[in-house]
Amino acid sequence: MNLPISEIFYSLQGEGLRTGTANIFVRIQGCKAKHACYASGIRCDTEFTSGTDYTLDEIHDMIQDLGKGCMNIIWTGGEPADRVNEEVVKWFKDKGYYQCIETSGLFPVTDLLDYVTISPKVAEHVIAKNFKHVNELRYVRHKGQSVPVPTITADSYCISPHSDGMDINSENLKHCVQLCLDNPQWRLSVQNHKIWMVL
Repeated sequence: MNLPISEIFYSLQGEGLRTGTANIFVRIQGCKAKHACYASGIRCDTEFTSGTDYTLDEIHDMIQDLGKGCMNIIWTGGEPADRVNEEVVKWFKDKGYYQCIETSGLFPVTDLLDYVTISPKVAEHVIAKNFKHVNELRYVRHKGQSVPVPTITADSYCISPHSDGMDINSENLKHCVQLCLDNPQWRLSVQNHKIWMVL
């Protein structure tokens, strides 16, 4: 089995409840939800015009070379959920890896994953069709946008200010701080990797 890979890198998780943990990030090439992001003004991390197909063995070799013994994988994209299926997750689980996925909510995911984060890029009714409960919901907000009203439950509810490329937008940050103060069930999630100047 092959997966189309945009990049694989070793870094710290910069967002959400697992902030600060070391992970191997496997960025899947391509995304069927990209038009929704563009329409919302969200800038994607993935470059869509190139990428390479790798076998699971080749991906594992790269992970071992990069990870310094790290056994945490974050499947990200693009949209990883249309490629990272039960067969893929089981293959890496059998090798002892803890696996997270960061998805738009466009597709359902296998129950074999250890940690599921949805950063919604599609309509709430689409998310509700595919999920009932996840570990983390992480919504991006601009200044003036209201607090999210999710249709599913999560262990952790996060609000992230929309950034300007590698710069944290101060007005969006201030707005998200206030949203969390006014709605204490929500947690602020800043893209710390941009402050740390790491991938």
